[in-house]
Amino acid sequence: MRNPAEVLKQYPIKIRKVTLISWKGKKGAWSVQTDQGTKVLKKTSSAKSRQLFLNQAVQYLRANGAPIPKLIETRSGSDVAEIDGECYVLSNAVQGSSPSYDSASDLKEIMTAMGKFHKASRGFRHSGEAAEQSLLGSWEDSYVRHLQDLESFKAQAQRSSSAFSKLFLRSADDFIRHGEEALQVVRGSSYVRWVRKVDREKNLCHQDFAAGNLIRTSRGLYIIDMDSLTYDLPARDLRKIFNKVMKKKGWDYERTVTMLRAYQSVHPLSEDEYRVLRADLLFPHLYYGICSKYYKRRSALEWDEGKTLEKLKMNIRSETSKLQVLARWDQIVQRASGQRSGYR
Repeated sequence: MRNPAEVLKQYPIKIRKVTLISWKGKKGAWSVQTDQGTKVLKKTSSAKSRQLFLNQAVQYLRANGAPIPKLIETRSGSDVAEIDGECYVLSNAVQGSSPSYDSASDLKEIMTAMGKFHKASRGFRHSGEAAEQSLLGSWEDSYVRHLQDLESFKAQAQRSSSAFSKLFLRSADDFIRHGEEALQVVRGSSYVRWVRKVDREKNLCHQDFAAGNLIRTSRGLYIIDMDSLTYDLPARDLRKIFNKVMKKKGWDYERTVTMLRAYQSVHPLSEDEYRVLRADLLFPHLYYGICSKYYKRRSALEWDEGKTLEKLKMNIRSETSKLQVLARWDQIVQRASGQRSGYR
């Protein structure tokens, strides 16, 4: 682990104390007390061209009112410090607490903040050596790959006697069918029109707009951890926050309305766009995720066999309750958007 003092010499500040926050080899973070207040130094795993994209996006978002900590420039005027090809970023620290998914008022605040974030990102175009990060227009290929994987997992499961595989085989066909239904929407005109709109107007997704990356202050929620910013439809962030909020306790109709209404109040969606959002919610992303971990063994499992099985059971319960909510999607959209005629 590199001594952060070497990096901090590049900044026009006096260092009083440095405390390690986290270290993961390729990434790290330190709290830095200075004569100009507390800062956070981050070692990123990104190439410089990628980091330039992220920093340009942060500057654009801040200029448009998004509450994101300010980046600190080096003595040479750069917002990236480099040593031996490694990139570091220094920003103001933000003190506060994370919001709670269990609080209705916090959920409204989270969804309103997300809407403001998407609105503030509109029009961002990177420049210079910054490397574009985009997932725009990629959903069909992603859906197809995941559905093919689920079919291949069935073949593996049939050769296994594990409780996980038995449960997977009982549930897989239903989830594959839901995924195929979502795929048909993504192959249709609603998705194509939204992709073209975002390609023309530009829109950033955070990709991890979760309670852990939001800090409540006296001035409202601040947004941190910009490492995954990408061009894509706002629906990506919406789908991810809904899955995070609902996965443990199951999907709830009124909570869904509350969340969408808060988002819609600052960043309205059209009927076409709601149709695409429903499709992405319908696709079994979390179900695929746990099954992929189990059958691809792409990394060591985070849980033992028993806990992995419990994760799958919880996932299936969540997906089942989600279907009941999505069956009333027209009413949800009508209530969230205040339409007189329901979603079609």
